[in-house]
Amino acid sequence: MMSYIKSKNTACLILFIFCLYTTIIHAEESNLKRLANKMVPNQAKNIVFERIIDGTDFFELETKGKKLIIRGNNGISMARGLNHYMRYYLRKTTSWTGHNLSYTSSLPVVKEKIRVNATLPLRYYLNYCTYSYSMAFWDWTQWEDEIDRMAMQGINMPLVAVIGQYAVWQNTLRRLGYSEKEIIDFLPGAGYEAWWLMGNLEKFGGPVSQQFIDRQTKLQKKMLDRMREYGMEPVLQGFYGMVPNSMITKFPNADIRDAGKWITYQRPAFLVPSDPLFAKVAEIFYEEQKKLFGESRYYGGDPFHEGGNSKGINITEAASNIYKAMKTNNPNAIWVLQGWSGNPSVALLKGLKHGEALVLDLMACARPQWGGEPSSSFHREDGFLDHNWIWCALPNFGGRIGMYGKLQSYATGVIKAEHHPKGKYVCGIGTTPEGIGTNPINYDMVYDMAWRTDSIDIKSWIANYTTYRYGSENSNAKAAMLQLSTSVYNCPWAADGPQESYFCARPSLKIDYVSSWGTAHLYYQPINVLQALEHLLKAEKELGYIDTYRYDVVDITRQMLADYGKYIHKCISDAYKEKNIKKFDLYTSKFLQMILDQDLLLSTRKEFLLGEYIRQADTCGSNPTEKRMFINNAKRQITSWTSVNSSLHEYAHKEWNGILSTLYAPRWKVYFDYLHAKLEGKNPKEIDFFAMETCWIESKEKFSAVPVNKEIEIAKTIYHNYADEINQVYLK
Repeated sequence: MMSYIKSKNTACLILFIFCLYTTIIHAEESNLKRLANKMVPNQAKNIVFERIIDGTDFFELETKGKKLIIRGNNGISMARGLNHYMRYYLRKTTSWTGHNLSYTSSLPVVKEKIRVNATLPLRYYLNYCTYSYSMAFWDWTQWEDEIDRMAMQGINMPLVAVIGQYAVWQNTLRRLGYSEKEIIDFLPGAGYEAWWLMGNLEKFGGPVSQQFIDRQTKLQKKMLDRMREYGMEPVLQGFYGMVPNSMITKFPNADIRDAGKWITYQRPAFLVPSDPLFAKVAEIFYEEQKKLFGESRYYGGDPFHEGGNSKGINITEAASNIYKAMKTNNPNAIWVLQGWSGNPSVALLKGLKHGEALVLDLMACARPQWGGEPSSSFHREDGFLDHNWIWCALPNFGGRIGMYGKLQSYATGVIKAEHHPKGKYVCGIGTTPEGIGTNPINYDMVYDMAWRTDSIDIKSWIANYTTYRYGSENSNAKAAMLQLSTSVYNCPWAADGPQESYFCARPSLKIDYVSSWGTAHLYYQPINVLQALEHLLKAEKELGYIDTYRYDVVDITRQMLADYGKYIHKCISDAYKEKNIKKFDLYTSKFLQMILDQDLLLSTRKEFLLGEYIRQADTCGSNPTEKRMFINNAKRQITSWTSVNSSLHEYAHKEWNGILSTLYAPRWKVYFDYLHAKLEGKNPKEIDFFAMETCWIESKEKFSAVPVNKEIEIAKTIYHNYADEINQVYLK
């Protein structure tokens, strides 16, 4: 009888596993068909996806009759295969910065079956900051597009820790005896979630409504469902000891420390992991997260991120206890740590065994910490000890606008690590941008490296990139992109993203940076950008109807104007020092006009509209008060950042239509009037720029979310207005 019961149970288990596997495969196939319909709508019926069991990520492309067969070991591999076919056979692409998805009359033949294997098992994506600088007010439509792009790049390990954490913490704190008001007082506004979860602040930018909490919970569930349909393993939030400061009084006998300040903010408190309360809170946290979002192998969370008071805490023991709580929740848990500015410390890493942690070398492209590049300003002689790690590129800070890249580093960096004794434990590649929506070239190259065994020949790669970016081979477009690849996209030093535009700076006669940790000094010759624009404009007849082309024309024109603004600013400074009022008035007038020209240019593309950003923030709010609060979150973040005058101002500045004309130009005008008065011997009142910015944040001025759509016409006008001057300045 017992034997019969066991056999029956075994049969039921096998049937359950089979049904579950069939369900997963069906969902994966359905999702891939949806993707093909979206990317190649009129030929999707002729694309067949076949899943092949294999321990290695791979894709195959083969033509059989009129059908294109895409094989792979999972949905991500097959989505990458579709992307490969689109790029190199159809010459099509999709990106944040325009699409090239024109009608496809037939599917080009793959003459010989091709197979491409992933050389790096993990392909990571995102940064906590991305969720606040770029995604704070996104809806499902935007997230669906983004997840599709992730899959097509082959990304299998996205950070998704942020969006649903309001509900996780709400449910956790309820079980710990918190009132609804006490809970809401801990939660930040939508524009500041990232720094809350990194232990930098609490409450700021709130309070959020229950409707918004529920909206975000529902959104994260949809995101996770879609990611898992592709076969991604998302990184969920881990509990590392961050708790509300109010918990110090709630549990007076627990070892809860004041974590100190982050810039101007009081950090959340730190519950010492050796205290018995830690295990209790962690258990509740993971239970509530699992109820809402299921399990994952990967959990993120960084104690003492960018500082924090760790005095008297045994860091090694703390790390061991943090991981112990993760493992109790999930025996297969892996702790994902951000390698940034000395973190994770050696003491922390010593508390973890090999395989328990996975370190993101967050800016390996410029400030590697893995140990093999001693010239790095973040160099660590022992790297990450014996822990697995991922080589990451960080192409953007603060979501700032500007052309920037480190193609040489992307093309060779991870290969160098793989062949270096200290790179023994590198197991993946990724990008960790603080903001997205610019410079897609960087991401295409980085993720290409995950499917190669050798470094990239940049010149050859650029030729291919240009062809699929614009839909056909074009000598002028190729010349433009090659010019950019050796200038703006080849930064030789460890810059924090793009070289900043003076138009966006708090006014001064001497500007080294716009944001406190950025730089405004150029590493390339401005004439390179002008020459690239000239080449690209020559391709208008063949490419003018292509969306990606129109975006690039606007972006390069924007960069040309921003770069030239630096020269005009120098002329202003020189005229002031010479006390030459006539010259001063001439150049200040020109500088102000350039800002307005930039504003007009950027009105032609949705990607550069402040009004679109404000529209997203407004849509997120569930009532008029919350709508206004989210709009203030959005406007504050890109200007003063916080509610007091601090070094954070302009950290997330945006060279966008709307803010150029209503804040940046008036701010410079007030400053020029102030200097003019001084030149006349007067004693004008000092300017309170922070007060100006606060007034702008709180104003209810409306901004258009609809682009003008005259990209080429306006770009050509600006080019003709400035090209001769720029040539005279830089070619003399």
